[in-house]
Amino acid sequence: MKHGLLVLVLAAMTFAPSDSAAQVKNHDIALQKILDKACKRKKNTIIGVSSSVKSPELQIDFIGSSGFDSKEKTMPLHAKQPFRIASVTKVFVATAIMRLHEQQIISIEDPITKYISDAHIKLLQDGGYMPESITVRHCLNHTSGLYDYAVGGEEYIAEARKNPKKRWTRTEQIKFAMDHGKPHALPGQEEHYSDTGYVLLGEILERQTNSGLAESLRILLKFDALGMSSTYLESLEERPEGLLSNVKRYMGELDASNWDNSVDLYGGGGLVSTSEDLTLFLQALFNGKIFEKEDTLDIMLLKKGYSNNGETLPNQRLGFTSVVGEKTGLTAYLHTGFWGTVFIHIPEYNCSIAMNYTYDGDSDALQRTIDYVLDLAKKKG
Repeated sequence: MKHGLLVLVLAAMTFAPSDSAAQVKNHDIALQKILDKACKRKKNTIIGVSSSVKSPELQIDFIGSSGFDSKEKTMPLHAKQPFRIASVTKVFVATAIMRLHEQQIISIEDPITKYISDAHIKLLQDGGYMPESITVRHCLNHTSGLYDYAVGGEEYIAEARKNPKKRWTRTEQIKFAMDHGKPHALPGQEEHYSDTGYVLLGEILERQTNSGLAESLRILLKFDALGMSSTYLESLEERPEGLLSNVKRYMGELDASNWDNSVDLYGGGGLVSTSEDLTLFLQALFNGKIFEKEDTLDIMLLKKGYSNNGETLPNQRLGFTSVVGEKTGLTAYLHTGFWGTVFIHIPEYNCSIAMNYTYDGDSDALQRTIDYVLDLAKKKG
């Protein structure tokens, strides 16, 4: 994500629910002002920003937007406009993998060689890897040692710039990683962010469900039942009818909105969504509406089934990154996306926040939104 890793300071607060309709309206006004100020602040280069905040306990159910949907500034940004969410897709893929794990169709402790094609096993071997030693868990938490074909170096983006209409395949992306990088470390030893590991997880979903990636995500994650009507895997399933036009996407100064989305599609990215749908997903995930077993989320967040030998848990969980508040130790779970998307869940307040920037941004709007939530919780406490 262009504005980098977010530093979140979460204060220790408690609250008691309120039944004030006027207060709910005030939430909308206050949160909208945060977006408006972000777009008007001269030091920022923000073109547009949309946001959704959901916290049933705090009676917040907000969607809003400010600014424009492109650098051309010809169309105001609408809160319900969809956008490519890039690497935020990884949380969805990880959650779907955990659904297969709880159904005992796969085990995250198994080597990936049990679930991927012989052709891809050979590619990994030819690239200097021991794929029989790489587990599904290693791919989920970025400890596989796999070189990242997408952002491990500058070669992939340079190739995409030269031919933005190229239709990439998963195999080509895996081979690109083999041709342009070496193993970082033995599996399980070091953390190195890897899209390559996630395109292999996408393959596992396809092969173990005997369906396409789009169908497996839609069914395993219950998109339709959750009301996520604006979320779809671009080019691998039909675009839902009635959606507004997508928010523009940029590679620096270059408009990349019409690049073939296969450049980031097969597990590491690919989903199109809206801010509201992203918070619907987080609310469902953290409130028992996706997983069938109570302990599956705990396994995903490393609260169960993970031995850390008394050491602090790693920031990287299975799909999510975690951030611990500097003052209080409150934990939030989040992920960012290359094009300008972030979503975050704060379990202490059952609060989900999603934010998307048209072109560029900083963490100020998100931090102010979090501060508003925490201040509200304090006042109710």
